[in-house]
Amino acid sequence: MTDSRRNPPLGSLRVFVAAARTQSVTGAAAQLHLTHGAVSHQLRQLQDHLGVALFERSGRGLKLTAHGAVYAERLARALEEIAQATETLIATRDYRRLRVSCMPSFAARWLLPRLGTFIACHREYDVEVQSSARLADVKGGETDVALRFGHGHYPGLSCRLLMKDWYYPVCSPDFFDRHQLGSPEQLIGLPLLRSNDERWQPWFSAAGVLVDEPQRGAVFDDSSLMLMAAASGQGVALARHTLAVDDLANGSLRRLFATAIESTHAYFFVARPADERQPAVLAFREWLFREAASYAPPDGQLAPARQK
Repeated sequence: MTDSRRNPPLGSLRVFVAAARTQSVTGAAAQLHLTHGAVSHQLRQLQDHLGVALFERSGRGLKLTAHGAVYAERLARALEEIAQATETLIATRDYRRLRVSCMPSFAARWLLPRLGTFIACHREYDVEVQSSARLADVKGGETDVALRFGHGHYPGLSCRLLMKDWYYPVCSPDFFDRHQLGSPEQLIGLPLLRSNDERWQPWFSAAGVLVDEPQRGAVFDDSSLMLMAAASGQGVALARHTLAVDDLANGSLRRLFATAIESTHAYFFVARPADERQPAVLAFREWLFREAASYAPPDGQLAPARQK
């Protein structure tokens, strides 16, 4: 039996094969949905582990050494064999348990308040919600279904547009009364809350306010926590419609102004192509799209998405 302690991590081998195939760190990063720095780090670690040069620099790209070319060819065959073995195993699995992966904010604010209707109609399935900021490996079989907020580029997987989203400001009713908010200009100087990678400036621009991106204010890595902070009166949050719509309905949050801006991202239903034929996945997909169809865009002036 081979001593597994001598083998490099499987993740670094996948990165190496992708870099060998694309002859580029950037290409491998795009293919695997990793950052440029993460790919470079894994390649360095792999070469250090093996003690053999796998690449040599070629302009801005990468060129395999003779040893690297042989290694890449054999690894590509091995990884394909692993993928086929996994698909064969998955095909025999008992699908009474359905694993659904999504971001924590979407799970808490949109999926879970509605999931009871699916469970009530499909008691033959046990639903496991995998709520994590780390994206589960759909191809590798970590989950059966993934609900992703992105651009819809998931190579090798079945990907269906579920619904779009929009941004607008929200605050607590008490915060609104204290500050008597009547125009977008009045937001300048107030505590402005936002999530990671979501900017206020495009919304201000759509609302006719010329202002630079605010540099101060709380930033959250979970949109659900941001909305909780807004509901407790800590400031004005730049909210996604999908996540705020129930809080607006129950009165814990109040929407400000008529302008909403379309997000550059949307929600997608993602699964392995073969799994979409499984009864549990099919039933969940049909239910999910019915729920999404009843979700209406916000009222008011809807500005188109603006690239960051």
